[in-house]
Amino acid sequence: MSLFPRKSSNRQRGAALVVGLIFLALVSMIATVGMRQSITQERMAGGLRQESLARSGAETGARAGERSLFDFFASSNGVARGVGGVGDAVMRSNQAAAVDFREAPLDEFFTTGATAVDAAMVDLVGGAPATAALAEQPVFIVEELGVVRPPEAPAASEGGATGSANYEGSGGVSPAGNADLYLYRITARATGGIDTVVRTVETTFVARKK
Repeated sequence: MSLFPRKSSNRQRGAALVVGLIFLALVSMIATVGMRQSITQERMAGGLRQESLARSGAETGARAGERSLFDFFASSNGVARGVGGVGDAVMRSNQAAAVDFREAPLDEFFTTGATAVDAAMVDLVGGAPATAALAEQPVFIVEELGVVRPPEAPAASEGGATGSANYEGSGGVSPAGNADLYLYRITARATGGIDTVVRTVETTFVARKK
């Protein structure tokens, strides 16, 4: 007969079960927290990507507005570009439509009165890779803000009239005052890959009127 009492094996099994359950609960908790953090980080990365796409699209719209001003001057042959005038489907001069476009809610893809970027030049909806396509083609609006001329500058100075025989486009000779420089404000808006992400870019551009 043994002098030492035998330990209960049932008690040992019970302790091991409790310890195992505690470790299982801790591992499950750590896994759940890690999964939630991964989901949050993925959403944050997705949001930043959508914002970057929208910003790039708006910048493209701004460049398209600048190009519309430059291209008109390059081919105008001395014809002045007026507000709502010849060759001017996108020009505005502090009109209500321009104000509405500039002051539209930041999360709304407001397109009233604006011009879409020519898809033949750059198609950001159907022509872009699927991972970089925008929900809508970027749009822009151009406003004429007036003549750029230094204070007290005479008409013949830089920014004023430079004569009557200056070359413009392919026509050769233009009327006096052809070198007047005008300031234009371009406001562009674009979506990201989803239309709930919208970014607006505003820039100014100096160009000739004719």
